[in-house]
Amino acid sequence: MTPAALALVLALAPAASSTGTSGQVSWDSAAKAARAAVARAGLADPGDQTLGERAAAAGLGRAEVVRVLEDMYAACSAAPCPALAQERATGLLLDALGEIGLPADAPILLRLDAIGIYQAERALEAILTRAMADAIPKARCAAPTPGEVAAARLALADFAVLRRRGGVLGGDAPTPAELDDLVYFFAAVADAGPLVGGAVEASPGSPLTPAAPDPENDRLAAAASDARARGDVVGLVQHGRAYLARLGFPGPIQGSAESHWAWGGARYSYVFRDLALGAELLGDPTLAGRLYRRADPGGGMCGTSVSYRWAEQVRGAIRSAERAGDCRVAVPERLLDVDGPRDMYPRPAPDSMDYGPARLAAAGFDVARLYRGALLTAGRDAEPAVLRAALERAPEPLRAAALARLGRRGPEAWEARVHAIEGLADVSGRAALAELERRLPDLADGPRQRALAAIGAVADRPAWDPCDPDDPGIYFGSISSQWSRHVTGLGGSCETVLRLHEAETLARSLTAWLGAEDPGTREAAAVALGKIGHRAALPALRARLRDPYAPDGLQSCDEARCRKFFPVRDAAREAIAAITERSAHDARWRRNDRRR
Repeated sequence: MTPAALALVLALAPAASSTGTSGQVSWDSAAKAARAAVARAGLADPGDQTLGERAAAAGLGRAEVVRVLEDMYAACSAAPCPALAQERATGLLLDALGEIGLPADAPILLRLDAIGIYQAERALEAILTRAMADAIPKARCAAPTPGEVAAARLALADFAVLRRRGGVLGGDAPTPAELDDLVYFFAAVADAGPLVGGAVEASPGSPLTPAAPDPENDRLAAAASDARARGDVVGLVQHGRAYLARLGFPGPIQGSAESHWAWGGARYSYVFRDLALGAELLGDPTLAGRLYRRADPGGGMCGTSVSYRWAEQVRGAIRSAERAGDCRVAVPERLLDVDGPRDMYPRPAPDSMDYGPARLAAAGFDVARLYRGALLTAGRDAEPAVLRAALERAPEPLRAAALARLGRRGPEAWEARVHAIEGLADVSGRAALAELERRLPDLADGPRQRALAAIGAVADRPAWDPCDPDDPGIYFGSISSQWSRHVTGLGGSCETVLRLHEAETLARSLTAWLGAEDPGTREAAAVALGKIGHRAALPALRARLRDPYAPDGLQSCDEARCRKFFPVRDAAREAIAAITERSAHDARWRRNDRRR
């Protein structure tokens, strides 16, 4: 163990007292000291400086912030502690610590998180994100070399792209241009880590058939949980590893021996995540990365918070790869851009600390090309029998080679893993409209629906004109608890918004998909046309108000009654309303278009 690692372990070991303070203090005195620290540094005042910068300028160092927080924690005897949660100084000090703190400050953050102070978790992630940023300059991160591209080209001689021909999905050889994009992508992800949350254990177990209680398993799991709550990172790692070892770790987990299941999944998955955090804090990014990828973010009887846990694991996998010295391990995770644009989800870190593909672009990767290459694997996440049947329709000799490759390598469903359709739309913007529209005829139903949705998201035309200074509209996005790959629209500024003639051309082109055989495609086309907002689509949309599709067993209910659910009709009706609203401003759009 290096001296630096030993120092970190000692720093994260449990203190002599459970709080790390020199003595018990009253809540009034602790809160008064916290408010004084906040006032001295001006943390509550708006300004151009970050909280960390203001704290540094006022001489409020991380050690003092930690001491004040420890005193507040010590004075708060109840859990959860309403006074601590409601005290404004708590959040300000935690946000400041997130900017200036170190991994060694994790104990107090873990203790505060355990009693429901959510800002503590945010501060700890900010600290770990900065630790990743410090490691980035030393990590290997370079675009594929000519040699790597040449090796990938040789390895892709048996790869078949899925395309529709006459409405039937089949395998086909990539064109020379497509092959160039494919080999670039495959060269870039050759060293990628396993899919986050995709591990297949020996026997994952089930909440419906839990094992009989095992007192030793229960003791060790409880000890790991208690160690985290006390801020004892070393104890967390020690007890967590011992518990998982009883289930087979580091080998495949015998989940059928698990006796405890939460709504969100097996207890061993929760311990995986806690142990990953502990390993990251103790300076073992290799182990942390394996654990972040291996934990199942779901697996329970309720889907609540699955997206949240999954996104946490993706960020942990990216941090671990960078801190282990190789960004290539996390190229697929960076392509997800899991946190979306910074203006939607403000974070106290500079852009260099993002978890998205900007890091790859700065290192010389052609990010749009990565998405184009991944897009050529669209549809390979289909059911195994469907994928095999499609490859069996490839012409010989590709057919036999592609089927053999499927047996050796599995589906290679990279498009679904990196959300390449949405990623291409996001980074390429206007250029992606033609690219995705060109690919629509080839795509399977699911990817085709997503491509239509991505086109609509890019082309989304607001009811107001962003080029008109007398039309001060507000462009709202949407936020959901369920993660989806963000797509940046063109409609937010005069420089990018679709002109009226562009919207007309695109709308006329997409109306053909309102007549698709697949009802999901018809619905997706209607939604996209509503976002584009041009009246050229109105006749075709009105024809869909009589669309016959009604899914079996589903009804649409309001306060008065329930009725049959016609999703295509409803989408068409909403699109017509949106277009009608936008069309009221078309005359002004035409005048402004002539002046642009």
